[in-house]
Parts: sequence; structure tokens; C-alpha cells
Amino acid sequence: MNFFEDLNEKHLRKKGQKLLAKNDFEKAYLLFQKAILINNSVENRFNLAVSQLSIAKYTEAETYLESIYNEYPENELNLLALAECSIMQRNWEKAIKFYQLTTNLFPNKKSYQNYLNIANDVVAREKYVKAKELFREATYELKLKHDEKALNILLQATEYFPEDATILNNIATLYIMLKDYKKAYSYSVKAISIKPDDLRFQNNLTVAKKRLKKIKSIFS
Repeated sequence: MNFFEDLNEKHLRKKGQKLLAKNDFEKAYLLFQKAILINNSVENRFNLAVSQLSIAKYTEAETYLESIYNEYPENELNLLALAECSIMQRNWEKAIKFYQLTTNLFPNKKSYQNYLNIANDVVAREKYVKAKELFREATYELKLKHDEKALNILLQATEYFPEDATILNNIATLYIMLKDYKKAYSYSVKAISIKPDDLRFQNNLTVAKKRLKKIKSIFS
């Protein structure tokens, strides 16, 4: 790989990662496809797999994740992605296998045990998959600027799996967009209670608090 290829690959990777953070999975997928043609690195394979996982290309994602697993069988993020890929395909045995491996390797992380419990529960795992499918549907509606429709879909998703911090945070974001700051604040608090270290969730909480404070000062 020459200097210009290296520069291009880094540009594609960084831009793709930014798009992933913005939930623009289709565009991220296209960029990571280009990046991996230049450099078949573990990072590019993982990024491409995550983007594929996000747009329901589970078979393709599994191929890349399995290749990483063969090289790095104790990689935490890759094990979680493999478990997610398996559960979304309703391959319960593989999902349980990878969640069990993750739980054994990282026993201090209680959330991994929770996911293992979900994978073992015939009712809970179906609800989990349904919530994730609804999240993907809501993401599509957001692309079309159908904010209220996306919000209703996400609210439905929480009925199936209320412990998903990402879904809760997206609901908070939409309530901010719709200027319902009380509900935005409420859902931000719920998201942070599950993932207290996520800066995106903290940002939504800060925005909601500031807007509520401003409204209160106007009417006081």
C-alpha cells in the first residue's frame, strides 16, 4: 500500500466511523467497502461488519466477524457483535455461545450476563429481536424526515425491550426535535441510567435541561 492509498484508506475509515455514529449506516457501509479493498485490516473488517449488521446484512457481517474471531477469540467488541449477529438471525445456540464466552471473559460486566439471560429466555429473546427490528424501521423513517412516525415506532420498540439505552436516547433526541423537553429529559435520564458513560446520552440530557430551564425562566 503506497502513501496515497494509505491516506485514502484512513480518510474512508474516519468518515465511515463518523457516519456510523450518526446512524447513517448505508453510507458508512459503502465507505467501509471501499476501505477494505485498500486494506483488509481487522479494523476495516470490523467496521464493515458493524455497518452490515446495522442494515440487516447478517450473513455478510458474520463472515467478517468470524474471521476476526479466528484471529482474536477474546476480543470483547467482536464477541458482542457475533452474539448480536447470531441473535438477530434467531440462531439461539450461537448467540448463547458468544454471550457465554463474553460473560466468562468479562465477569464484572453485569450487562453481558443480562444479554445471556435474554438469549436463554424463549420469550425475552423474541422481544429483543422485535425491538431491534423496529429500531431499524425507525431509522429508515428518520431518513425520510418522518420524525413523528419514527418516534411512534421507537416507543413501540420500548414496549418489547425497555432496557435498550440507544432506543431510549433516540426517543429523547426526537422529543428535543419536537420541542417536548420534559419527555426528552425523562428518556435521557433513563438512557443514562443504563449507560452512564455515553457522551451522546449526556449531551441530550444537557440540552433538555437547558431548554427546560429557559422555559421556566420565561414563565417565572
